[in-house]
Order: sequence, then C-alpha cells, then structure tokens
Amino acid sequence: MHDAQQKWNALTPTEVRAARQSSYYWAVGFLIFDAALYLATVLGSVTLPFWTGGLACSVIAGFCTSGLLIIAHDSCHNSLTPCRPLNRIIGALAFLPALHNYSLWRHGHNFVHHLYTNQRGKDYVWEPLSPTEYRQLTRWKQMKYRFFRSFPGHYFYYTFEMWWRWRVFPQARYVGVVKPVYWWDLGLVMGWLLGLSAVLVIARCDAVAVPLTTWMEWPVAVSRGIAIPFLVSGMLMSTTEYMHHTHPAVHWYRDLHEENWSAYQAKVSVHVRYPQPLDWVVHWIMDHTAHHIQPTVPLYQLRGAQQLIESRTVEVITYDFSFRHLRDILRRCKLYDDRTGCWRDFVGHPTSASRCDKLSGPLQRSVTAVEGNEA
Repeated sequence: MHDAQQKWNALTPTEVRAARQSSYYWAVGFLIFDAALYLATVLGSVTLPFWTGGLACSVIAGFCTSGLLIIAHDSCHNSLTPCRPLNRIIGALAFLPALHNYSLWRHGHNFVHHLYTNQRGKDYVWEPLSPTEYRQLTRWKQMKYRFFRSFPGHYFYYTFEMWWRWRVFPQARYVGVVKPVYWWDLGLVMGWLLGLSAVLVIARCDAVAVPLTTWMEWPVAVSRGIAIPFLVSGMLMSTTEYMHHTHPAVHWYRDLHEENWSAYQAKVSVHVRYPQPLDWVVHWIMDHTAHHIQPTVPLYQLRGAQQLIESRTVEVITYDFSFRHLRDILRRCKLYDDRTGCWRDFVGHPTSASRCDKLSGPLQRSVTAVEGNEA
C-alpha cells in the first residue's frame, strides 16, 4: 500500500524535471499575444461606439486581463521562464491591468494559500463559515455571505472581498509585517492606473473630436477602458478560484497534522474540464491538481502533468464544466460543519458526505515544496 501510494504521490524525478522545463518561446509568445490583444481592445473600447463594438472590446479586454494575470501568476511561482529576474519583471507588469500588487500576491498566494490550502482559519480563499460562525454574524453580514454564496453573487466575491484586502493595498491585519516592497509595488500599480487613464482620455477625446478639457468624456474613457475590464476579470477570477477548491467532495480541515503533501493537495484541488478552445484561453489554469502538487510547473506544461496524475489515481475530483453543475455546487456548499466534517445548507441539512477525522502520512509542508528552487 505504501509503495503504491508513493508511486502516485509525487511524479517521478524524471517527470518532475520534464514538467518543470520552462521556455522563453512559449512564455514570450503568450505574453505578447495577451498583451497585444489587451491593448488593442482597451483602445477599441474607448474609440468605437459603445453598442457596436466598444462594449465587446471592454469585455474581451477583461478576458485578456485575466490571461495576463495567469501569466503573472506563473511568473510569481518563478516557472514562466528560466530566468528569475525576468520572471519578476514580467510578473509585476502582467499584474498591472488587473490592478494587482506583485509582492502582495506572492505573499497571499504562494505562502498562505499554497501552504495552507483548505485549512480553516489559515487559507482565506473562499473559506466557508461554520453554522455556528454564521449564526453569530450580524444580519447584514449574513445577507452578504448568502449573496456571495449564490450563483449571481459568487462572481463578485473576488473583487469585493479579496482584491482590496489581499491583492493591492498592504494592510497589517492581513499580511502581518508591511514590507517596503509592498508600497513600491503599490506605487507601480497607481502609476499604471494614472498613466493608462491619461492615455484613454486622450484617445477618447480624439475619437469623438472634442478638446481634452471636455471633462464629461473622462469618466466614459475610464469606465470603458479600465472599470469594465477590471470587473469582468474579477468575475472570471472569482468563479475560477471558487471552482478550484470548492465541491461537495472537497473538505476543509481545522487541525491538520498527518497527511502526505501530494495526496492532500489531490483531495482539495479540483480539475474542471473546459472545452478545448476555452481551456487554451484560460491557459490551462483549471488543471489545478497538477498546479498544487507541483506549483513550479509552467502553464504550458500543466496538461501533461495533470494527465499523468489522473492516470495513477481515482482520488482526483474532476468534472466537465457546465453552469448546471456550478449551480448545484453553489447550492450545496453553503456552510462547512467542522464538527461533522460535511457541507450544510443554510437550514442546517447536510449536503455532502462526512470526511474522515483521521489522516495518515507525514505532511510535507515546506517553502521548497511550494516554490521549488526559489531562494
């Protein structure tokens, strides 16, 4: 049993080395494509009539913003290219359209979410409340929690609950020690925001042939070129991160002492199968089991690693995406009962099987497990 578990728990050293092979060609290719399409659609959003092209450009720019964010995510794991300094530069720049602070993302994503995935009180990403915690909320906070756990509301969770706390403004209550680098990266985000706003205002005023002093065109330019793409990107990130680790078969743990790292990540990370064109658009980010077992595998190598993992175990939770399936998960995953280890609805009825209280095997939680060869 132990040998069989070991065979699956980690890809063989040869397979890990192959999966971690990064490429300047693929990295720069994805970056140029996403960045060029983003810039073209952002400019189109302010220069084309809103209902005959401008709105479509704003929405597409939102998708491109998410694509660039995924590229930055890989850079932050130091997996996008073979060059560490280049990864830092690409990551900081690719995060800008989504208004994300590189070093804050690195802290919250790499060193909190990856190290404490689905651990109650530690992992902040879509952490559910227990029935007792929910009852202790004020009426307003209960309404807010219920909204974010609804089908329409879950699209707004990332922007209004996570972004401002963990992704842009450094706050000691969330990150602990506020480091100077957080402020430097925030300054970069603010500089980008001001510079892009100025460019969009100039482009908008030129497109409609009015002077730059026509201030009524300024909010039009900013809303079309920045606000709408930002909101679209936030909605995409919100539903993506929800599906990554939320499912009736995925459990949360209050006190985790004994468990093999790879086996644990397979239990709490979901593989959602998108149609092939969409899978390419989202840069295989839904091959999430492979990413959590080996975070330094670049996005263009994830599919192969995911297929190897799934060929060796039936433990991986995977399903074909559909809105019907997503609605069912949202309906069932409202509150998590730590005492019984199962999901419950707001009435209190159990909506999933209970998990085992005992886990086995040593938990391999270390910075090197998450960051590979990062210093």
